[in-house]
Amino acid sequence: MNTFALVWRNIAQRKFSIFLTGLSVALGVGLISATLTIKQQVENNFRQTGVGYDMILGAKGSPLQLVLNTVYQLGSPVGNIDYSVYARYRRNPFVSYAIPYALGDNYNGFRLVGTSPQIFTKFEYRKGFKYEVAEGKAFAEADTFKAVIGSEVAAVAGLKVGDKFVATHGLQESMAGVGEEHDRNPLTVAGILKRTGTANDKLIYMTLETVWAIHEREENHDEDSSATATPAASSPAEKDVDAERGQVTAVILKMKAPIFMLQLYKQINDQPLAQAAIPVNEIKSLFDIIGNVDWAFLLITSLVIVVAIIGVAVAIYNSLNERRREIAIMRALGAHRTKIFSIITLEAALIAFLGSVAGVVLSLFLVLAMGGYIEQKTGVEVAVSAFGRNEVLLVLIVTFVGALAGMLPAVNAYKTDVARNLSPIS
Repeated sequence: MNTFALVWRNIAQRKFSIFLTGLSVALGVGLISATLTIKQQVENNFRQTGVGYDMILGAKGSPLQLVLNTVYQLGSPVGNIDYSVYARYRRNPFVSYAIPYALGDNYNGFRLVGTSPQIFTKFEYRKGFKYEVAEGKAFAEADTFKAVIGSEVAAVAGLKVGDKFVATHGLQESMAGVGEEHDRNPLTVAGILKRTGTANDKLIYMTLETVWAIHEREENHDEDSSATATPAASSPAEKDVDAERGQVTAVILKMKAPIFMLQLYKQINDQPLAQAAIPVNEIKSLFDIIGNVDWAFLLITSLVIVVAIIGVAVAIYNSLNERRREIAIMRALGAHRTKIFSIITLEAALIAFLGSVAGVVLSLFLVLAMGGYIEQKTGVEVAVSAFGRNEVLLVLIVTFVGALAGMLPAVNAYKTDVARNLSPIS
């Protein structure tokens, strides 16, 4: 019987204890494999999406917050800037185009963005990728109260081309009866965008004039109502409407050439009107910050695998007492000490290998289970893929470490005294 057949027979004889030992390896490998897969895909998606944005103009404050809010729809806006600031930099000789973003309303939790039609014709949400309309058509500059919705908005909200819907004041969905609905200004779906796999699939686009018109009509209606009612102080919502008129939340700037970027960046940030943020730089800084946390988490997960591998060695070592007569018989029949050593080492390596392969398969299910949640929260699509380079490398490393761990009981088996262990165990 060859070495591999002997190893497989030994494993089959102790299948329950081997299963538990392999399961501990699988859990550790599955956790670290799923973590690496999700981390890599999220980081790549963030970096690739950021590349489509040369520079973002916004109110003074945190540049990272400006980028996360504008590019990835995370968090709250830094603030608003006057339309005149947008107009000024739109005409800047360094700028190829400038696309405004005006936030302030939502529909069922999906953010409404007032912008220009250039978002569909010039803007690249990723380098080399532009929006495509799947159904209907994009709005023109004069199309007020027309909206173009992202693919996820259409899927979740069930909106179709021609449907009407009413926006609610604020960036987040409110409880029924709490949010102020703009029910006097319903919007009509003009088009539905093709899926992009980014956070932009969760946006509803319309013209700047539509955003301003909605709030202007609401404001005028409130003033007409107050004229026939008892005078009262303006509510916070009304004050927000006054502030939003003629303002934008952010501006996406595309440079005519990369050489102009740093010059314009410094020019904007040296003035008090607004700030400029370069998304690729801010995202790099973000991942530099969280990189230390990632390594700490991976270290803890690696320790789980190490403990599991030690468990493999302990399980084999404990089984040697039951197998000493078997080993002695093999030696008496001519098996060399090195063959005994290789059998025990190969057994530990095989257990680690099977456990690590099962762990990678488990990680695929973990990624599949968590992918929907991650996409819902961040707009980042996490794909489930077959064994890649990282997974193969992880399996090889765990198998090698398992073989090393198996050397301790293998040395013990190597030293087995034939004469003492040939007699039957009482």
